[in-house]
Amino acid sequence: MLRPDERAHLLELLRPPSGCQLDLAVGTTFSLDLISALMLPLSFAFFDWEQPDGELAADPLALLEALRRYRDRFTIFCQSGQIRLPPKYPPLLTFLEPCIYDVEPPDKEGIFHPKVWALRFRAEDGSIRYRVLCLSRNLTFDRCWDTVVALDGELTDRSNAIAANHPLGEFVAALPGLSQRSLSAKRRQGVAKIADELRRVRFTWPDGFDEDKCRFWVGGLDGRAAAPFGSRRDKSLIVSPFLSNSVVQDFIDSGGETHLVSRPETLQELNPAALNGCDSLHFLAPQLADGTDDDVSTIGRGEVLDGLHAKLFVIDHGWDVSLFSGSFNATVHAFKHNVEFMIELVGRKSRFGVDQFLRQAKGETNFADLLQPYDANTASAPIDLTAQKLDDLFQAAKKAVAAASPHLVATPADEPDLFDMSLKWAKPLRLPDAIVDILAWPISQLANRALPLGSPVVFPRLSYTGLTPLIAFDVTARVGEAKAHCTFVMNLTLDGAPADREDRVLRSLIESRDQLLRYILFLLSAGDEAAVSSGELAGLLQPVNGATERAAPLPSLLETMLRSLHQGPAQLERVESLLEALRRGPNESELLSPEFQKIWEPIWDAAQQVRSK
Repeated sequence: MLRPDERAHLLELLRPPSGCQLDLAVGTTFSLDLISALMLPLSFAFFDWEQPDGELAADPLALLEALRRYRDRFTIFCQSGQIRLPPKYPPLLTFLEPCIYDVEPPDKEGIFHPKVWALRFRAEDGSIRYRVLCLSRNLTFDRCWDTVVALDGELTDRSNAIAANHPLGEFVAALPGLSQRSLSAKRRQGVAKIADELRRVRFTWPDGFDEDKCRFWVGGLDGRAAAPFGSRRDKSLIVSPFLSNSVVQDFIDSGGETHLVSRPETLQELNPAALNGCDSLHFLAPQLADGTDDDVSTIGRGEVLDGLHAKLFVIDHGWDVSLFSGSFNATVHAFKHNVEFMIELVGRKSRFGVDQFLRQAKGETNFADLLQPYDANTASAPIDLTAQKLDDLFQAAKKAVAAASPHLVATPADEPDLFDMSLKWAKPLRLPDAIVDILAWPISQLANRALPLGSPVVFPRLSYTGLTPLIAFDVTARVGEAKAHCTFVMNLTLDGAPADREDRVLRSLIESRDQLLRYILFLLSAGDEAAVSSGELAGLLQPVNGATERAAPLPSLLETMLRSLHQGPAQLERVESLLEALRRGPNESELLSPEFQKIWEPIWDAAQQVRSK
């Protein structure tokens, strides 16, 4: 279990099974990296997202095509105020904006903390398959040690729900109601479809676990504290980067052994009774703690994590063991206030129990080999109360901004193709007195264009590519003589944006006829199930020998179009969708040459005839 040489990549897990296409997807995360989110459609589209050296590929036009294909099919919900400000704004984010929704949990003292994906796939035979991912990882590319449970299943034709699936379906169904802005009717229907069908999916559980005993656990939606653990705990292993004394003490008081794995900083903050009551204390070996993440499991704590980010509870009871994996930390907030999600796997103790996690075997690399013992007599680190108070203020400011329901209104500026964008509030913004300053700006602009949140707040003279509902907020707080600031992004409602904004952005990304024709050649060459490498794409999109223009490869393009027409019109429909968007933009003749039109128009007419049969 948890062998360190079996680290799964999230993008691999999101890729459809062979013979399937992604139909719909819903994802949840606490924090969200916008650049990471841009990469998701590459997996959905079967495009290769990894270069030979292991680095992520990020060709802009590959991302553009993947986004155009799949952005209406996936929806991401994240904690309000936890979208990271990217170091540089890519205009491609325009196409991602409708997919991302800031949410607030029902409990004002809690946070939205689950990390779940529900993916609906359509197979070639028309059957519907599902994959559910339950992770401890946020939607970021941080290199932390995390856990994931992946379940695949097929939608059954039964009329009644599978009882064990109700918590999963209820969790997905609740997501639109937590959103700070309304989902479109189509997107809401897609989420509702997934929520309904998940109740009738027969999942294949991991080998060795009893499918009749495995369960989904959700916390924070019904106002009741989550209570997943039974009273019998013969031996327990807790793996959690954050801890509360009372939660650890509850395990100790159960009478069985308690083994704890956390971060040194967290262990130093536990009281002596909790430390001395545990049968073993461990932390991740420093040489393995190479990752960072900004996950927070309590409202008042905003530490940056080192490499340990996994959340795992392993509880032996009799001959069996329950293994809980997901987003729950071993904290009071996780079990009483936050929205959380985890999966319980039940199997034989002899195979999956605590002793199996903690054993070391010659010639094998196991979970225990990642750990170092922690000395309970280590002097406690002084708690930085000022830093805690500052972080509490930042979290309160994020809550206050969300509660005031900010939104945006765009109006034409005094010059053509420019717009003024106003930031407005549906409710009064009530910030703590210790917040000494708060600034805002569209993330398409540099931070030096930030404006204080007075009245009115108008971001002037924005171009089509400058208009964005993604607004950065920078909060400055003071505690005594100490002062610090925090920056976060929210995806707000934008009214008044021109209807052709996305078409204008698309036009800005395709700069020449040569590039357009090579992009079209790529669209016709890349099937739904053929992985296309970044190198192949670059070869199709880039001019030869560094030239900015060259003769268009029309004969090759015609041959490829005819082959696509023979195979079916789907790929030609993608080309027409692209061309239709470009025709709506300015100066279409600069991209669509008469020679190309003569080739394309009869091909498209024939494709429409094939489609109508």
